[in-house]
Amino acid sequence: MSDSFAVAAVTDTLRAILQGAVGRQVPGAVVTARPPDEVTADRPTAALNVFLYRTSVDGSWRNLDPAGTRPGETGRPAVPLVLHYLLTPYASGDGEESTAHRILGAAMVALHDHAELGPEEIRRAAPFSDLHLQPEPVRLTPVTVSTDDISKLWTAFQSQYRTSVAYEARIVLIDSSLPGRAPLPVLARGDQDRGSEAAPNIAGPLPTLTAVLPGNVRPGGELTVTGTGFDGGDALLRLTHPLLGGPVDLPAQVAGVTEARFGLPEDLAAGIWSAAVVLTAPDGTRQATRALQVGVAPRLTGPLPLTAELGGDGSARLEVRCTPPVQPGQRVQLIVGDHPLDPQDAFVNTTDRLRFRWPDARPGRHALRLRVDDVESPLAVDAAGRPEFPTDAAVVVA
Repeated sequence: MSDSFAVAAVTDTLRAILQGAVGRQVPGAVVTARPPDEVTADRPTAALNVFLYRTSVDGSWRNLDPAGTRPGETGRPAVPLVLHYLLTPYASGDGEESTAHRILGAAMVALHDHAELGPEEIRRAAPFSDLHLQPEPVRLTPVTVSTDDISKLWTAFQSQYRTSVAYEARIVLIDSSLPGRAPLPVLARGDQDRGSEAAPNIAGPLPTLTAVLPGNVRPGGELTVTGTGFDGGDALLRLTHPLLGGPVDLPAQVAGVTEARFGLPEDLAAGIWSAAVVLTAPDGTRQATRALQVGVAPRLTGPLPLTAELGGDGSARLEVRCTPPVQPGQRVQLIVGDHPLDPQDAFVNTTDRLRFRWPDARPGRHALRLRVDDVESPLAVDAAGRPEFPTDAAVVVA
């Protein structure tokens, strides 16, 4: 999402795009951002004014669940803003109307060619905001304003009417300032953590995949898949990722009719992967099962537990190391106790070092969990095979 400077970032990005386009068509023209009643004072000979005259909240986006939250977690949704702009050209001297029309035409072509504000454009024009990290693009759309509405607008501006064109910028998502809560996970479900059991009766000529166990696995770990028809040829597990691509093909270590086991590589990136079993028959024909999701869990490394000191503003700064390294574009959170924290710095390269700021830190010892694309670092297992929270995966705040 983005911070509260996002509105100013959209305005500055629009000015930067329009300044380049208008300046090429009408040398010396300047793009301003003033209320219409103040434009006439000390304005250049040729100018285009970009005025944010109204903001509104998108109702459909407002009803969505907070981004990045999972069942049982709480958080405030982002503020989904739609920004309404009025573009007005100004010119003086001989042929002022012709010059104004040239400015308006150049501006409309520029916004037609920039129907979306690109992340790099936003970052260059507004380095003070993190709007460029917003996953949803900001789209620009021309808006038809009726004669009655435009008349009311200029009356409210208390300024003489000028030919103008209206655009809306949708959507600008501003993060809530209230922290979310991510409760610690359940350690066991039912007798011996077996949970509920189901045994579907699936049969047929095609291989089927019914389960991938465990649901979350470490890189270098072992996956067990269950289904039917795995004896129809040489089995391999094909992993694909929506961001990292693939496929990663893994040969079976052991394969039976209804079960096969596969070993994961140590350098497999953390996150949600799609897993499907591919069978190659003796005649060379291939059959693939449907894909199921499997989570590859990250792991906190380095000196643990961490130590941190409270700053004068009540915050604490944490730096953690992880394996495997996180990739650009992955969503990363460090959960301190029940407080999810986003990285302090955006990372554009693969990295195993992450820095976080805990704004309302509390003294004491707090459990640490690293979440990469909704997959959390794993729990420990005691000598009796029961899961427990790792004693070293923690931070001590003094």
